[in-house]
Amino acid sequence: MKPTIFASLALVAAFVTPACVVGEDTEDAVAGEGLGLDQEANDPLAARVCASGATTKGIDVSYYQGNINWDQVKAGGVDYAFIRVSDGTRFKDPKFERNWAGTKAAGVIRGAYQFFRPAQSATAQADIMIAALADFQPGDLPPVIDVEATGGVSAANIAARIKIWTDRVEAAVGVKPIVYTGKYFWRDQVRGSTAFATSALWIAQYTTKCPDLPAPWTDWTFWQYTDKGRVPGITGNVDTNRFNGTLADLQAFANNP
Repeated sequence: MKPTIFASLALVAAFVTPACVVGEDTEDAVAGEGLGLDQEANDPLAARVCASGATTKGIDVSYYQGNINWDQVKAGGVDYAFIRVSDGTRFKDPKFERNWAGTKAAGVIRGAYQFFRPAQSATAQADIMIAALADFQPGDLPPVIDVEATGGVSAANIAARIKIWTDRVEAAVGVKPIVYTGKYFWRDQVRGSTAFATSALWIAQYTTKCPDLPAPWTDWTFWQYTDKGRVPGITGNVDTNRFNGTLADLQAFANNP
């Protein structure tokens, strides 16, 4: 979840990275754009948190990955996948339905994420997610709000609109959504909002070290650690993740998050 602008450093000069596109003027951004920057050398308050034990491999995908052979993905050791529903209200991912059905058929635990655009209606974006999850059931992962763009919206309003989205989706689906973000974006562009401290965190950070977390979180549930993963069944690179726990833990989380 390729040239890009580091959304987490929106007030700093642009840097080029092979990760996903997060530019505020584009309609079709990819999750993870620029959030993977590891800046511990410049951050004396780094809060690295390692997994509590074993981890479980997963991926996140969109139409950028083309037609995916989910049976091969499963056989290649991938246990779960997050699938993009849309980029805001203006771009519905044309591969979502295919991937949503394909993961289930192949026995890959599935989840859905939406690239959130704070400048667009939070309610309308939530309704797109809710409609996409009409067949949501125990065993599916909680829906994800991908928070990495500002759209020129203030930190207070970004947090307020995330709350509108998460409350509406939780009421409809029955589970608390996961928050996907990067340390510096959450710290600088959402001003470290504590309103979602009880939500599971999916942290984006591309590093060989343990991930560096934004306050108020003290632990992570998922970690997107690279955008250059390679797995059977997918041509080219794919975002690759770790779940903080065993496969049995992941199954339990999907059934009772």
